[in-house]
Amino acid sequence: MAFNSSKTNLNIGLAQALTKTWGIAMKNIRSLLAASLCLAAPLAFAQNAVTIYGLIDLGVTHYSHTKPTGASLTRMDSGQAQGSRWGIRGTEDLGSGLNTIFLLESGFNADDGSSGQGGLLFGRQAYVGLQKKGLGTLTMGRQYDFMAGFGAQYAMGAQSAAGSLAWGLHADAAHGTLLNNHLYAGDRTNNSVKLESEKYAGFSAGAMYGFGEVAGDSKAGRAVSLRADYAGSRLGMGVSSMQTWDAAGQAAKRIGAVGFIYKFDSARAFGSWASATDVPSALKAKTYEIGVGALVTGSLDLSAAYQFQDRNHGVGNAKAFIAVADYLLSKRSDVYLSFVRGLDNGYNAYPVFGGGIQAANGQQSAIRMGLRHRF
Repeated sequence: MAFNSSKTNLNIGLAQALTKTWGIAMKNIRSLLAASLCLAAPLAFAQNAVTIYGLIDLGVTHYSHTKPTGASLTRMDSGQAQGSRWGIRGTEDLGSGLNTIFLLESGFNADDGSSGQGGLLFGRQAYVGLQKKGLGTLTMGRQYDFMAGFGAQYAMGAQSAAGSLAWGLHADAAHGTLLNNHLYAGDRTNNSVKLESEKYAGFSAGAMYGFGEVAGDSKAGRAVSLRADYAGSRLGMGVSSMQTWDAAGQAAKRIGAVGFIYKFDSARAFGSWASATDVPSALKAKTYEIGVGALVTGSLDLSAAYQFQDRNHGVGNAKAFIAVADYLLSKRSDVYLSFVRGLDNGYNAYPVFGGGIQAANGQQSAIRMGLRHRF
């Protein structure tokens, strides 16, 4: 067989040329794809954001006069200044100032690792909604009512690291929380729709409806909450209400509150009045609170408040004094020392609500040193 070297060399040269051309083309394609991804990635992250966040609050609390013997008790408590929690929040930019938002939040006890809110996966909050710039926000799911938001703005429990130690009277110790006025942010409404406006000249408003989901009775188990607020550069004021119905469709509880806060350069004064009525029994509790706080150095915040509760039907009254020193270690961490002294005239089992430890003789004190970290 004759061997054609010229033809063979031609074929080899053609193959090499094609290989070189293919290599150059693939290199250009890879470069183009890389450039496209670099351009697209910032856009994707700018339009969509998901954040994992949380808070851990742990400390040691000493309680006096505990039931039944009057002995004292010292223990470690989780979530006193704020409930320990972790969560996921996210937003998607839909364009034209419209965003989809969501939040899933789970509570836990950091002292033993157990789940909060009865073991619910996202027992604190779980909602999804739409937010329109210039208008407001519409959300649906398991959410706080507006009384909880009211407490977060105008009450000692949220204006300091006192947290749960400042919620004893608001939880209505005398009636086993029957007249709890929801200010301590422990109340959430399932199956709810909430609408909140943006601020206009400092004013904003909101409405929430909780579906009872009982066939044939739209009132059974439902809840309605309303709010209106003003937030100026120094003065803030607000009013909130809450109404619930029982499983039979009868009015169960009515709550209303008004509050204020005034901010000085490095200090603040705040106060509130809240009324809770159990409709079937006609029991009523009115709780008054006045407090002050000041950032005395760049890191040390001092605050104090006095609370008084008046109750009808001969159940007497109660009062509490709360003081807190909070030292900021950083923007995310602080250590604090909280004190509360509660006296209940007419009910001998006054509990410092944060620990749920009942008193033996209607009076109780608690002092707590805690560490709080946000992430």
